[in-house]
Order: sequence, then C-alpha cells, then structure tokens
Amino acid sequence: MWNLLRSRGGLLVSLLGLLPSQAVAEVGPAMTGFTGRANDALAVFWSPAALTRLDKPELVAQGMLVYSEAKFEVDSATFDGGSADNDNRLLVIPGIYYAHPLGERWRLGVSLNVPSGIGNNYGRSWSGRYLAEDSELAFVASSAVAAYKVSDSFSLAAGGFLVYTSAETKARINNIDPDTGDGRIDVDEDGSAVGLMLGAMYEFSDTTRVAATYRSAVEPKLSGTPTFRNLDPLLRDVLAAADLLGTEVDVKFKVPAQLQAGFYTEFSDRWSMTGDAMWVNMSDFGISRLSVEQDSLTVDVKDFRDILIGSAGFKYQYRPDRAISAGAMYVSSAISDARRTIALPLDRVLGVGVGLTRPCRDFVCQINLNYFDLGDGDLSEGGGPLTGDIEGSFRKHWAMMLDFQVKMQFGK
Repeated sequence: MWNLLRSRGGLLVSLLGLLPSQAVAEVGPAMTGFTGRANDALAVFWSPAALTRLDKPELVAQGMLVYSEAKFEVDSATFDGGSADNDNRLLVIPGIYYAHPLGERWRLGVSLNVPSGIGNNYGRSWSGRYLAEDSELAFVASSAVAAYKVSDSFSLAAGGFLVYTSAETKARINNIDPDTGDGRIDVDEDGSAVGLMLGAMYEFSDTTRVAATYRSAVEPKLSGTPTFRNLDPLLRDVLAAADLLGTEVDVKFKVPAQLQAGFYTEFSDRWSMTGDAMWVNMSDFGISRLSVEQDSLTVDVKDFRDILIGSAGFKYQYRPDRAISAGAMYVSSAISDARRTIALPLDRVLGVGVGLTRPCRDFVCQINLNYFDLGDGDLSEGGGPLTGDIEGSFRKHWAMMLDFQVKMQFGK
C-alpha cells in the first residue's frame, strides 16, 4: 500500500550539489587540492597529517551559498500526474576549523562541518508520487585529531569523528478507496556514531608533497515512527491488523569508509598544481524499500558500486598576497542506469570552478564560484501494483556554489 525509502550510506563528497567545495588556501575551486595542498586549518578534516605544517594557531570560518535546480521528466508511468515539479533549492552551509600547535612536533585540531547531504522534492501529484515525494538525507560531522611530525619530511595523524545523520522521507499512499484521494506517509529519523580518522604526509621539499587520509565506516542507528495521514478506513484497518501503525522502525545505516590521496607541487614562485583522488566504499551503501501490499512486508535492496573521485587544479600567484585559481573534478556514478531509483537518483558528477584569493583587512579571504553537472539520472523503476512503474530522466540537474572563507591566525 505504501513505499518507505531507507538509505544506507553517506559522505558522498560533493554529490547533488550539497557539499561545500572547502576552499581558501587549503582547497581550491571544484574540490581541488583537498588532500595535498595543506596550507591551513581545513586540514583538520581533509588532511590531518598536514597540520604539522602550521606554526601558529589558526581558525578558518566558512560560509557556502548553494543554489540547485532539478526537473525530472517522465517518459512513461503507471499512474497519471506527469513529470515532477521543478525543484529549486537555496542553502547556506557553514563550517569551522581550528588548529593549534603544541610544541615543535605536535598539532591539535577540531572541526565542525557539513560534509554532505542528499535530497529531492518531486511534488505531491506527479506520476511517481507513490514511489517518492520528498526525501532528505543530511550529515553533520565534528572531528578532533592530533598530528605528529615524525621527521622533517614525514608526519602522521590520528583522531576520531562524530557523524550525526538526519533522514526524512515522504511519499503518497494509493488508498484502496479512490474517492478518498491520496494518503501520505512521513518518517523522520536521526542517529549518530563515532569513527576513526588516520592521516599521513611526506614532504619531498618545501614545494612538493603527498598526503593521504582514511576515514572508517560508521553505523549510526536510525529509528523513527511513520506518520500516516488521510488513510481511508479500510486501509487503516489493514495496516493496524499488520501492526504497522504507530510502530517504530529501526534502520541499519552505514556511512561507508573513504580513502583519499593527493599531491601538491610548485612549478615556480607563481604557479602551483594539485591532483587528488578519493575512493568511497559504496558497495556498503544501499537503499531498502519497505513495501506494504495488503498485510505483508517486503524488502528490496539495490546494489551500489564504489565511487571514484578525481580532481586537478592550478593556481597563479600574480601578487604576493593575491592569486587566481581554476579546477575541475569528476565523480563516477554510484549505480547503473538499470538499477537507479527515483528516491536516490545518483549519477556521475562533473564540476568546474574558478577562485580568487586576496586580503580582507587582517585576514585572508577566498571566494570560489563552482558549477556542477549532476547527470541525467536516467532510470526505469518498477514498483508494486499500487505504487506503479516509472521511466524517465532529469531534464535539469545542476548546482552553483559560491564559497566564501576567512582564515585567521593568532599569535606572533
């Protein structure tokens, strides 16, 4: 009678236009340099071993303005209603990172940021409303790390991170009595878990280095009680008899492990380059659809594949305190067209961006403008007799990001 979508996964770096590109001197436009550049406190989360390069206490404050647009066009569907509504979103995403030297060799760091989020709002009356109306998945991460300079060239780091996950799912219900109209189900869930973060960095010289970061998988336990609205009496009796009304639902949820590596090198006093790669263990990621037909409960799990992310960027220092930069990134698709679902229509991502570094009074400011093409999300999804089938793709699916950060140093 209804479909309830659950997701198991997470930290999809820059997917669906909801991840800040993490800029300033540390990370450039289009997610470039997030591991190897290592010039400021953003390293607390993205490249913790690189904290040993910082000689003064440092704070980076971040504000990200994200505008995204999506429009799913239906080619064929079981039920009428046509294509999805135009989904426009404007988000402000904050982040804060602090690094503190402790003697000659030790560095400590803490951070609070929003590493990723996923969501789509398709509308209340479109053809796929019994499969999905609105789905939201968001992450907030805090971390605490310690870095140690083993030698003049080699550094190691270790620490923990806490991930808070919030998920909300809404779908329409195909009532047994057509005169009642559509019902609705709404599920709100949240949970948190702690993971391990490790880092390493090797400096060939003051101008060339490589670094790597590993974050373990975490499994926050999500639970929530479905809220039903506008159910016809017969359907309400059926769900009550199956003990599906007012029953808390526990969801096994996993944020998959990630491994990233990158390099930084300077060609001259003016030119520098970064290259980065990240692997996300998306084989641990999936969607479980809990479908109720009459008085039975069935579960369908989709298989995802690992994500590979690559980025490259260049920076030109045209004055000692000013620079321009450009970068590009690619994210592989987490699922094939044949297995993609409308609740989480992940596709490949292409991104480009430009940036400007300049003084802001006593601080250093970075402004990045990024564009991400989120793919067409082509899919053909089959449901039960009361949820229906749907085929189509996104006619619009993109995001623009204006990334603004301020770096502040303390002490002499």
